Amino acid sequence: MDQNKEKIDDILRKCASLFSNLGMNTPLDVGDIKKAKQLEKEWLQEIKDLDPETYKILVPQNQELET
Repeated sequence: MDQNKEKIDDILRKCASLFSNLGMNTPLDVGDIKKAKQLEKEWLQEIKDLDPETYKILVPQNQELET
């Protein structure tokens, strides 16, 4: 379980960095909100695969991401 927690923590750090760098014209800037949301969706799916319970906390059922 510790290994999954570390992976989830890393994914959440990437999500935070993704949006905090958006529009900053740095190497970490993906360029636009649409691309950022797509990456976030992919990364949250990774969390769902690792730990569905944690995913439910992060993404409430009424905000379920479309796959």
